[in-house]
Order: sequence, then structure tokens, then C-alpha cells
Amino acid sequence: MPLHEGYPETPQILHIGVDGNGERQGIAEERTSAEEALDRLETADCIVCEHGPPECDALAVLAAVRERDASLPFFIVTDDERTVEAAFSMDVTDCVGPDSRTILSQKIERAVTCYRNERMLSRAEAVLEGLADAVVTIDESGEIRYVNEGFERVLGYDPDEMIGTSLTRVIPDRLAPVHEESLQRYVETGERRLDWESVETIARHRDGHEIPVTLSFRSEACNGDELITGTIRDISERRTVETELEASRERYRKLVAASPEAILVADTETGEIVDANAAAEELLDRPRNEICGMYQWEVHPTEHHERYRKIFDKHANGGGISRSSEHLSVVRSDGEQIPVEISANRTQLGGREVIHGIFKDVSERKARERTLESLRSATRELMTAETKTEICEIAVEAAGEELGLSLSGIYLVNDERDVLRPVAVTEATEEIPDEIPRSEDGNGPAWRAFESGEVAVFEDRTEVYGADGRELTAEQEMVIPLAEHGVFLLGSRSMAKLDEYVRDFAEILATNVQSALDRAEREETLSAQRAELVELNRINEVIRDVDRALVQATSREEIEETVVNRLASAGLYEFAWVGECEVSVEAIRAVANAGNAAYLESLEPSDDRQECPVAKAQTSGQAEVVEDVMTDPAFESWQDESLVGNTQSMAAIPIRYDETCYGVLTVHADRSRAFDDREREVLVELGETMGMAIAAIESRKALVSDCVVEVEMEIESAEHYFIRVPQELDCTFTLLGTTMAPTGEIHCFITASGVSSGVVIERTAQAEGISNTRLIRERNDECVFEVTYEGPSFVKALVDRGAAVGYVEADENRTRGTVELPMDASVRGVVEAVKNIAPGARVVAQREREKPEKTATEFRMQLSESLTDRQRTALETAYLAGFFEWPRDSTGEEVAELLDVSAPTFHQHLRHAQAKLLKTFFDQ
Repeated sequence: MPLHEGYPETPQILHIGVDGNGERQGIAEERTSAEEALDRLETADCIVCEHGPPECDALAVLAAVRERDASLPFFIVTDDERTVEAAFSMDVTDCVGPDSRTILSQKIERAVTCYRNERMLSRAEAVLEGLADAVVTIDESGEIRYVNEGFERVLGYDPDEMIGTSLTRVIPDRLAPVHEESLQRYVETGERRLDWESVETIARHRDGHEIPVTLSFRSEACNGDELITGTIRDISERRTVETELEASRERYRKLVAASPEAILVADTETGEIVDANAAAEELLDRPRNEICGMYQWEVHPTEHHERYRKIFDKHANGGGISRSSEHLSVVRSDGEQIPVEISANRTQLGGREVIHGIFKDVSERKARERTLESLRSATRELMTAETKTEICEIAVEAAGEELGLSLSGIYLVNDERDVLRPVAVTEATEEIPDEIPRSEDGNGPAWRAFESGEVAVFEDRTEVYGADGRELTAEQEMVIPLAEHGVFLLGSRSMAKLDEYVRDFAEILATNVQSALDRAEREETLSAQRAELVELNRINEVIRDVDRALVQATSREEIEETVVNRLASAGLYEFAWVGECEVSVEAIRAVANAGNAAYLESLEPSDDRQECPVAKAQTSGQAEVVEDVMTDPAFESWQDESLVGNTQSMAAIPIRYDETCYGVLTVHADRSRAFDDREREVLVELGETMGMAIAAIESRKALVSDCVVEVEMEIESAEHYFIRVPQELDCTFTLLGTTMAPTGEIHCFITASGVSSGVVIERTAQAEGISNTRLIRERNDECVFEVTYEGPSFVKALVDRGAAVGYVEADENRTRGTVELPMDASVRGVVEAVKNIAPGARVVAQREREKPEKTATEFRMQLSESLTDRQRTALETAYLAGFFEWPRDSTGEEVAELLDVSAPTFHQHLRHAQAKLLKTFFDQ
């Protein structure tokens, strides 16, 4: 029979030597060399080596084998005693003589059997020692014969310490008698009352605490003794997990019972409902005992049973958590269908596969979704609404119908920001006041919300709608500010209506209303700006047309008629007219008009209207605008005439050029607030253009007129420099002439007599309005000086009106002077212009006279008579020689050489000739 079931039946014997016969009483020997034997040690069971040096040195082979395997049986065949003695010192198994073949066979068999058993035992012990579980072997008395190292890992006892002790040492005292009784009964009768494959019990750890363990046993005979080997496994972690799992299951059962969502448990195979919680009873309006026993699809609408059966099968076959939410519903006992969402999970319950279905009632969510969709629809309408009123009506309708807030209204603040006025309200708002004024003593909730920008909610019957003392019978009220536009008032007669969701939806609606109002306001502004731009373009076109006409006008009357006709015919204004408001006469005189003449026909020229806008424009030189003639106090004296002429607003524009005002252009519109800032600027520019054109025509007339009006005026005193200084210095000033610089300053050339030049220059430098003073020449008690004047100037005012200054002389008593102007020029205007600078001026004489104009021949004759021959020759030669060109063709020295005179003499003659030429020209 085999030595061990894990080994081959025939031992592997390696024979080294030449005398082996290959088989020894059932033991096969394989002859081999020493080198080959060393290579096959892992499969060999024994080595037999014949000692026959030098060919075969058994001791050398033994030494090589023992280096690799200390326990492999090794026999030496020799009768040499010294070899035998040396071999035993090298741990040989045995030595036999060459003639003891039978003895050798017996020894080989015993050695191989022991070798194989030791190796198997070593391997078994290695396996046992490597186990995590504790392994213990006891005899029939309960005494421990063997424990592995796992015994210490599980129970804390040293294995060596446990050998020979009783197993009851690791058994709790209360269980020890039961163990001893069971062991004795088994030994005596062989009866087993427990399942030896797996027994759960309690073991005692070395430190005294108890450990839950599982035991498995097996018995076997060894050397005539009955031994029982047991495996002890620590199941503390498993027990902990099982405890936690059971606690989790208990929590699950409690959660299911207390869950606010309906839970139905159904068998996966049949679909029969086996359990339901209280929430399911409430959802289905059925008791639990009625629900249990129904099939899953029976809780759904009858006409869709097949669909719900497929959904159930899908959940049952799919495993894991699955959800369904597309148009699902359950049916209550009264037939009402409740929309739900279903979450299902397949699991084990009581040994069978079940599906836990959670049915979530989504009725409120669906209602909110419908409300939200309605609000989206309302928002789309808000975004397309064109007016603020339309926006407010859409929002209030949505609040009433979709949110169920029957007491709703939108109040917008007025331009003065002191009143909230309703623009749209729901029908059930008879008690809401028409407006909510702002109170100085303390504002109500609506105004507080508007000014703070914060939403206000009132849970009781709080007065929201103003400071007028009236209360609204609403259980809940909400005020949502709409930024700078106003407030959204929302009220409900039911406490349930104004819940959190309704409030959120209301705020969303209010936000959309605010955006829509912002958009409408922007569009209104843009529309107004576009309309203004169109109107302004029309005005600019008219102004350009007027400008072209003004360039071609030849008289002041033509300018005035052209402007009013073009303005009236363009359809921009009801009518237009040009008038003069003369303060001394205290009357308004229209000199040109066009359009609706009913207003002017009803106007009495003699009325006292010095505070009217036309007179103000004439006096101040600034444009005057009346936005509404029926409410403006300044227009009160003309309100009756305005009704006749269909006038709602007007603008009075002074016709000015520099400091001179020629009259007032007045335009009337048939609508209030017709003149915005840009239109005013255009009209003011038109007034300036008219003034410039009139000034140009007046100046042109003064130059070409043969007949002039000479006005002599006298001024006794004034603050003007030319009048005041001679009176202070007791001297005489005579105006020689004036020039105007391109920058607008007036250069006056004055002769002062009866005073030293130093005094005049010093006093002049101190005078207000004088920017520069220069002495030109001084002879005897007379000096000529030049001043640059920047203040109000007689010369500038007269030139602007087409007049020219004759002579002006001022002494210590008064100032007298003459002014020449064309025959058709306004004498009154010239006088008023002088009085604006010197209020005490008065006319002492007015006469008409011819203004003789010399012909070119007469001019040359007069010049020739004044020149000497040498002066004429010097002037003519210099002219012909190119002396006056730039750059000069001839220098002064070259011209003098032509005349055969010295250069200084030439320049002296030339200067005298030039002076006489200029005097003859400018005296004209």
C-alpha cells in the first residue's frame, strides 16, 4: 500500500555506484551518478551510495546532500570502519555492509516511511499555523493535545501554555458543565446532539471578555487514541454587522411606517401588494388591510392597467433604483386621480423578492408648474405689451386668476412722487382707494415698501392701502415695490392663499412687471426721442430754408416776413410773428406775422403787458418759453387771446446781434410743452441769425445811402469812461476815430486838451473796461492817445444798427455828439441803444441832409491839389518801381537814387504824400 496518499506508491530510490541491481524486495532503485542525484533531490525519497573511492566517494556525496537536505535518508554501503565512523559524524542515516542487502531493504523502507510522514506533518503544521482561526485538538478527557498560533490570535492564549490543560479554560463558567456533559456522552455513546459542522457559542478570552465564535469538529484515531480537532472562528465582527443590520432593518421599518410618502411593497413575481404604510392609506383613501392583497396595477386608473403592469415588470426585472414620472397617477377610493412620481427598488423581504415602491404625491407641484407656465405666458404678454397700462392690466389679471389673489392692484407713482395712483386693479377691489397720497406725518405700508424697496407681508388685517383711514378686509396682504415705478399690492381673503409658493410666484411676477415697465419706459423715451428727432429735423430743414432766404434778403422787412412765413407754412407752429416791445411806449407792436391771425387780431396793442414773455425776452435778451399758457401766471394777461388763437404754448426768442436786440420772434404751438431744450437752442440760433442778417443790411444801407438822418444827442452824466473822465479832470475829450479788432475789442483814438498826458494815461489805466492805453503824441497842452475798450461801447451798438458816429466831444459839463443813419433806419432803436449805455442821453436835434459822394475824378483832383510836385513824384515813382510790393521790387535807397535825392529826403516826401492820401480817403 502507498506510504501516503499524497506521495507516489513506489519510493524514489537513487543508487550511486556500480553494484546496484535495480530492485530490492519491491523497492525500485535507479542507478545514477552523484551529480545527477544532487539535481534530483526534490523528488528523491532516499539515496544509497556505494563507497568506492576514488571513483565514488560516499562521504563527499553525503556532505553535498546534507548541505541541501538535512533529513533525506542517506545510506552508505561499506564495511570500512573508518568510513562508517566518519559517515555517522556527518549525520548519515545508516551504514551497511555489501553483503547485508536484505537488512538494507528493510532499513530503507522504514526510513522512507518516516521521512514521508515527517514531511507531511511539517506541511500540515505550516498550514495550521497559517490559519487565522484557532485550531485545537483534545483527547477523550478534554485535555488539549495541540493548538496552533491562531489560538493566540483569537483567544489570547500562548499555544505552549495550553498544551496539557483542559479546554474548559476557554469556556465561560456557565457553559463549562454543558461542555463536559456533551463530551462525556459522546465518548461513552458516540451520540452527537449538535451539528459538528457549525456551532455558534461563546468563548472566553485570556483577558476575561467573552467572544462570539463558531465551532466545527472532526474526530480521528491516532495511535489508538480518539482525538477531536476543532476550529474556532471569531464572529465578533459578523455579530456586529448582524446587529447593525438588524438595527438598520428596524429603523427601515420605522421609517417606512413614519414616511410622509406613500410606500407599497409588492411581490416581484405576482405583483401582489404585501405591505403599505399609513401614508399609502391616506394617499389611496383605503385601509391597509384593503390595500394588501390588491395587485400593484389596481391602484392605478383602470383604463391604463396594461401600461402600469409593464412599468411594474420593468422595475421588477431591472433591479436597482428606478424612477418613473411621466403622467403617472393613482386612483383614490372615490375615483379621484392623484398625479404621482414612483421610485422603485427591488430587494429581499422574508425570503422573497419584493419591490418597494415610493409614491410621491405631486399634485401641488403640478399645480405650481401650471401656475408657473401661466406666469410664463403672462410674462411673454408683458414683454410684448406696448404701454404701462397694458402691462399693469396683464399682471393684475394674472395675479387674480393664476395666483388666486382677488385683491390685487398696481399703483404707479406720479411725476411729483407724492401720490401712488392705481393703473389696474382686480374686480373685487371696491374698497381700494383711488390713490394713496404720501403723508408728511408718516406713510402707510405701501409708501414704506416703495421707499425702502423691500417686500412687506402682513399676516393679519393690516391696513395697506394708504393714509386715508380706510381698511381693506383682507386676511393676508403683500406689498412688492416695483423699483422707481410704484408698488404691486396683493391681497387675499383666505389665509391659505398667500402661502410661500404664492409669495414666490408673486415676486417673480412683480420682477417681470418691473422689467416690462422699464422696457416700456425706455421705449416711450425712445419713441419720444424719435418724435423729437423727426420734429427737430423738420425744424432744421425749415431753419436751413430760412437761412438760404436770409442770405438773399435785401431789407429788414423781407427778413422778418420770410422767417414768420416759413415757420407758419411748415406746419410746425400755429402761427409766428415778429414784434417790438418798446419800454418807453409800454406797448407791443407786431411788425410781421403769419399763420392763425385770430390771436393778433384780438390783441390790443395798448395793453400794459410789460411782464409778458415777449417783453421779458426783449429786455433780458434771453429766450422765454411758456409751457402751458393757461397755467403760467406770466401769460395771464393774454390767456383770453390764446383761447381765441388755439394757443397752448409759446416761445419768445430775442432777435440779437452782439449787444443789440432788434425785436422778438414769437412762435405759438397748439400743444403744451411743445418746446424742448434742443428746439429752444435751434430757435435761439435762428434769432441770432436774423439779428446778424438785419445788422448786415443796416450796415450796408449806411454805406450806400445818399441821404442820411443826423441825430444830435447830449449826455450830462454817465458812468461811461469817455463821459466821466473829462468831468473829473476838467478837460476836453474829442473822438478822432475808432477801429475794431478781429477779436472784438474797440480801439478809440482820442484827443485830450487842457490836461497833461501823464494824468490822462494814469486815470485811463484805472478805468473799468479799459484793457490797454498808449500815448501817441503830445503837443503843447494837447495829446493824442489810444485806448482799447472791452466794455459796452457806443460804437459797437451804433454800427450794429447801421449807424455811424459823426463827431463826439466831452468836456467838464456834458458830452455832445452826432450819429448818422439811413433814412429808413429806426431812430428809436438807435436812441434806445445809446440809452442802454448812458440812460441820461437825450436827443437835442434831428435833421435830414444829403451825404455828398465824390467821384473818382473829384477824388484825384482833390488829392493832386494837396500834394506838392516832389511828394507826387516820390509817391508815383515808388509805386511804379514796386516799392509797395511784398517783397519789394526796389528798396528806398534804389528809389532815392532814381530821384537823385538822398534816402532820408525820399522817405520824408513819401510819408507826407501817404498821409495826405489817407486823409483824403478816410475823410470821405
